[in-house]
Amino acid sequence: MLLVVGDVVTDVVARHAAPLAPGTDTPAEIAILPGGAGANVAAWAARCGARVRLLARAGRDSADWHRAELVRAGVDAHVRVDPEAPTGKVVALVDGAGERSFLTDSGASFRLGPDDWEPGLLAGVTHVHLSGYLFFTASGRALAALAAAEAHADEATVSVDPASAGFIASSGVRAFLAAIASADAVFPNSAEAALLTGRPAPAAAAEALAATLDATAVVTAAADGAHLAAPGAPAVHIPATPVTPLDTTGAGDAFTGAYLAAVQSGGTPRDAAAAACATAATAVRTPGGRPGRGA
Repeated sequence: MLLVVGDVVTDVVARHAAPLAPGTDTPAEIAILPGGAGANVAAWAARCGARVRLLARAGRDSADWHRAELVRAGVDAHVRVDPEAPTGKVVALVDGAGERSFLTDSGASFRLGPDDWEPGLLAGVTHVHLSGYLFFTASGRALAALAAAEAHADEATVSVDPASAGFIASSGVRAFLAAIASADAVFPNSAEAALLTGRPAPAAAAEALAATLDATAVVTAAADGAHLAAPGAPAVHIPATPVTPLDTTGAGDAFTGAYLAAVQSGGTPRDAAAAACATAATAVRTPGGRPGRGA
């Protein structure tokens, strides 16, 4: 069993072929979809054959819908209902090249904390994955520390997706690295890895992160694939699966979910990264951050 601790949000995905026109209308295709980095990772891992449990928090406005969508995706969904805050929302602006920019209202997801934890969540779990968004609030950091400590006490491994270069920059690189110091694996994208290490090249950043954290570092680099590094070893390049992207929302989550599923089933890190690149190629042909009907 894989346990994901993280966020569930409602995505408003707006795909626009033309550049945004300030002060007037820009034609777009707009969809309201379930999302959230943690929930997306869980859904993609389940799609790739893993048994997955998710701990997340949503508002009364849509907790039932999110829980039902996760269950439909094959996830054992533990969605706590926040009595005060609404479900988080993200507006994803996706341009003609499939690249996305986010406007984020974290809502209830940023209120996930130690009170939401229960020891039974670790039943049968061999790996715990922590969404990076946990580390940007005091309650989230406390929950992440608790989950990681209990996981390691149960001889389970722990991974972290740094999640957001913008939030890392705001909270501070040193503080973030200190908070994730117990991770056994990290999955940053190239921008996050560069920020965390000061190394702009993904391979060099992967090697630096692996050495700093004494952990496996897998840096995703869009069309350049991924760079995988173990402590003290040179990075290995995993080529991307060629694809013309429709929407890159959730591509990194798909990569992480597929990687974790492959490792859980006994795959080597290199084989897992190759499988994850293939799954990410599927994800960028699917609107939104979750597996679609054609995935």
